[in-house]
Amino acid sequence: LALASGIVGGAEIVLIPEEETTFEEICHTIEDAYIRGKTHCLIIVAEGWKPGTQALARQLLERQDDLGFSVRVTRLGYVQRGGSASAFDRLLAARLGAAAARELIAGNGGHMVGWVKSSIALTPLEEAVAFEKQISQELRELARIMEE
Repeated sequence: LALASGIVGGAEIVLIPEEETTFEEICHTIEDAYIRGKTHCLIIVAEGWKPGTQALARQLLERQDDLGFSVRVTRLGYVQRGGSASAFDRLLAARLGAAAARELIAGNGGHMVGWVKSSIALTPLEEAVAFEKQISQELRELARIMEE
């Protein structure tokens, strides 16, 4: 979500847990943005990125006079992150909620209810939590290009 938001929002920096980025690299990118005439530098920080948003903000606040910019942190709420629910979203939520309730009543706990190939599907929780979604390299490369 952070990566896609960074691409469509024109962020200069997107920080995701899957990629290590040093504070000095961040400062260099910020300085470069200002050298190129930018009046701001948008940084998107994904959930799970370490050392975290607050630590980054503290470090940037300490260096803001050296870098020549002011720092503001905005934590987005649900609507900004995901947008308003569409009719499809609401219908899907109702279907998945009803399926989850039906399975629990039938004694089929320990499963995640999901939408797979246009159908409701049950996935054992062990399998669901073991799955690690990989970030698309094509999307990451696009973000790098857009950051320049």
